[in-house]
Amino acid sequence: MTRAFFLALILFVSVAMSAQDNKGIQPEDPAFIAKYADFKFMGQFAVSIEQNDLKKYFLLDFSIFTSRFERVYFMNLSFTSKEIINIDPDITKDRICFMSDRTYPETEIKAIFDDLKKMTITVATTMPEAEKLRWLKENDKYK
Repeated sequence: MTRAFFLALILFVSVAMSAQDNKGIQPEDPAFIAKYADFKFMGQFAVSIEQNDLKKYFLLDFSIFTSRFERVYFMNLSFTSKEIINIDPDITKDRICFMSDRTYPETEIKAIFDDLKKMTITVATTMPEAEKLRWLKENDKYK
């Protein structure tokens, strides 16, 4: 009985460890933060940084958004795209991460990010400040 329990415990631990190996990147991990702290985007808004068998991971230059409105607006727009998933909801950072299914071409995903960025900047430059404040009050989930 003790052997069976011990073998079951070993199996459980090995399955748990292998599941962690496939988690992909963890943007809150200090090693990840250090690795990309000085990343140069070279004029690009979104850059593919890693991939595994299932997913592609993208780092976005969030420093181009100078206001909270722009950051929240972009994030809300990102939820309208089925191809991308935000895995890094800390909008105060200058670099945030998204992932996509590996089946989508990298150029398509980057085009989605660029389109969302353009829409965000267009709205941010045309919407009156009072309306931005009202919109933020209703839509800011990142408090």
